[in-house]
Amino acid sequence: MAEPLRRRLRAKVLQAASNSSRFVPRPLALGGLSGLSWLSRFSSLEARTLANLRTAYGNELDDAARRRIAAGVRRHTARLAYEWLTLAALPGLDAVHGWLEANVDVDDSVAHLDAVLAKGRGALVVTGHIGNWELLAASMRRLGHEGAVVGLEKHRDPTAQWFLDLRKNYDVETIPQHSHPRELVRVLQENHVLGLLCDLEVRRLAGEFLPFFGTPALTMTAPAALARARRVPLLPARCVLPHEGATRYRLSFEEPLEFDFRIPRKEATTELMTRVNAVFERWIRESPEQWAWHQHRWRTQPGELEATPLASRSRPPQPPVAESD
Repeated sequence: MAEPLRRRLRAKVLQAASNSSRFVPRPLALGGLSGLSWLSRFSSLEARTLANLRTAYGNELDDAARRRIAAGVRRHTARLAYEWLTLAALPGLDAVHGWLEANVDVDDSVAHLDAVLAKGRGALVVTGHIGNWELLAASMRRLGHEGAVVGLEKHRDPTAQWFLDLRKNYDVETIPQHSHPRELVRVLQENHVLGLLCDLEVRRLAGEFLPFFGTPALTMTAPAALARARRVPLLPARCVLPHEGATRYRLSFEEPLEFDFRIPRKEATTELMTRVNAVFERWIRESPEQWAWHQHRWRTQPGELEATPLASRSRPPQPPVAESD
């Protein structure tokens, strides 16, 4: 099946599921999605999940333990799908905020966000594909914080548009990853919150191979570059189910991670993003079933590609240089 057709069909399925979610009882909807997710155990996604678990844990886990985590990942993915469909179907911002109030707790660590914003330079929130990251952005909007998230925008992909519309439903702007850096800086200059998902490899952006579960992983450096340019810290935040069997998510923040201006820029960038990876690894070890193990993390090896530095996108295209005979 051609990819454009596959994308259109996927988007129509999403829209139909979203429209019907308001009429289908939660147990029935979750049960159906869980049944569909079970089928993915025969797919390349399951194979990638198990391979990533072997890379991350090595001999810490046996095959049975890895398969238990993989099953938990499938169940959590079904829950995410149900929650996103529910959010998309809610009629307006008030309904979204009511749903969030009933399903997400915000702990006292939100004081870290308030302290960063009090300095008037905006807040750079970094998170990963753990728990329900869409609820993280939506909940900060419910708390009264304006802002945007940086996300992937695919041309001619109605599914990508569906996620843009989802965020619009809870009044959060999406800035495409390929945007000019000034679009990101604009959010911070307005003293708003800018959210960055930076736990997976993005081969088209500048990155360094930094330790993640003890193995070098391509890690984007744009968050550190923005932290240096705006002289703001990186503020790790997550929205996860705090324990097995929990019915409500908990949104929490970590201590801000400062860029070290006392050392050379490249060294400081590497050092800061290494600390970010360490935070993400700790979160994943605490809630392994809630991370996107089916996504690429260790696919790219050192020396395989040349990524584009963030700063280079501000330069105009250079004309070709004629070669002399």
